[in-house]
Amino acid sequence: MEWTILGAGAIGCLWGASLQQAGLDVTLILRDAARLQQFRQIGGIRLTRDSEQRLCPVNASLARDARPIERLLLCTKAFDTEAALRVVLPLLRPASRVLVLQNGLGNQQLATELVGVGRLFAGSTTDGAWLQGPFDVVHAGRGETAIGTFDGRADNLIDELPAGFGLQLRADPDIETTLWRKLAINCAINPLTAIHGCRNGELARVPEYRQHLVRLCEEFEQVAAARHIQLFDTPLVDQALRVATATGTNYSSMLQDIRHRRRTEIEQISGYLCREADRLGIAVPTHREMLHLVKELECSGQVGDHRYGK
Repeated sequence: MEWTILGAGAIGCLWGASLQQAGLDVTLILRDAARLQQFRQIGGIRLTRDSEQRLCPVNASLARDARPIERLLLCTKAFDTEAALRVVLPLLRPASRVLVLQNGLGNQQLATELVGVGRLFAGSTTDGAWLQGPFDVVHAGRGETAIGTFDGRADNLIDELPAGFGLQLRADPDIETTLWRKLAINCAINPLTAIHGCRNGELARVPEYRQHLVRLCEEFEQVAAARHIQLFDTPLVDQALRVATATGTNYSSMLQDIRHRRRTEIEQISGYLCREADRLGIAVPTHREMLHLVKELECSGQVGDHRYGK
């Protein structure tokens, strides 16, 4: 079974290297000839795991030169979902399967419309990974990837992977709730760290930031309750503070995107929550302010000015 990967960021490279090490054929589809040339000079994906680095020789090509796709991992930025899938739609076959492993919500539904619910799997991961260079990934924290379907079919992508696959996987019969739980944490932590230019742990330590986080969690819980989504056994704020503390020295991906003047996934995170709130007639003024301020920061690239709440 051959896997094709769209999105050669940290998660794409982590999966590509792990699949190759498990003995599977892997092809990265890259966006242009310059990126393909860069990959060929490196010779594969460099994976650092448990203080050991190895080069994993996977294949790479442009979409126009790729073979028909058996299994596709989509892990681009969420806002690139439609454009990325349209490039490879001619390569999909009736028996193809697509695993969407991205941040945010809404993009999974878009992918379903494009490839069909019977071919789509959605995933949510807690694996920690970062790139220390192009195609050079560090598996910094072992987590778990939950995988499920939106139509409840018994089809199980996990069973296809060999026992030696280096990532922990779990079949999830309620992947929508899992995705909402991850969205809840991202909505609470990512925008605040981007706006204040701070590490995750400061949201738990600085009283002003903590108050903002509490309001975000309270508003999110109202929307989740209206959607009949069971988030956690304890209040969302407790979960968010626990995650912020456990990842206290980390800079969120949203803050890193702002600092590098890259587009963020705020529309698929806070934006999705605001759109659902509008549909349900629920006021979420704090999330709406997050959405507005982060979009302003995308243009300016400035962080740490503490404008929110002043």
